[in-house]
Amino acid sequence: MKSEPASEPDTEAAVQVRDAEVIEAEHVLLSLRHANPQLHLGVREARGLAEAAADWLRRGVKAAELRLALVSELPAGGVRSAVGFLRYRLLQKLPEPVCAQAAAPVSVPSPARPPVPCEGSRSEHMFRPKGDETVCPPCAQDAAWRAHVAKWPVYEPAQGDDFEEPEPLPWRERVAAVLAQDASGGAG
Repeated sequence: MKSEPASEPDTEAAVQVRDAEVIEAEHVLLSLRHANPQLHLGVREARGLAEAAADWLRRGVKAAELRLALVSELPAGGVRSAVGFLRYRLLQKLPEPVCAQAAAPVSVPSPARPPVPCEGSRSEHMFRPKGDETVCPPCAQDAAWRAHVAKWPVYEPAQGDDFEEPEPLPWRERVAAVLAQDASGGAG
């Protein structure tokens, strides 16, 4: 009987067993080489650290935040062993678990206010106030416009006036006219 040579482990079965966080953590660890060449890991090394990195992801840390935590503040003398450095950092800087209630606060919508009659100058109508208003927004805008016009009247030429609106000049001609006026000493 011929003994079979030791075959490689079934990679498909191994991939199916691992969960999504471990796979994502492995991808993050393998991507560190692009951020800093000192943190270059091989596939086998990344798989060895993937479980520790997956703990970060399970605690609510996003992949980009994990990458930033591993790449930032490297030792001034450089990294001698990427695997040792990353293992130490993954274990020592592991964030606290996020409480399930604190992660997703439930906001209760405020009950709708009952409609109230508008005290504005328009015909009688109802509106739903957001606060303590007694006038609906369109009536409030009309009142603000009337107050504005009372203080600063809008100029409208009368029917009998010989007012002619000047022909609008292109901007280049207006600039040329101003420069000509300045050159002539401001007279004109």
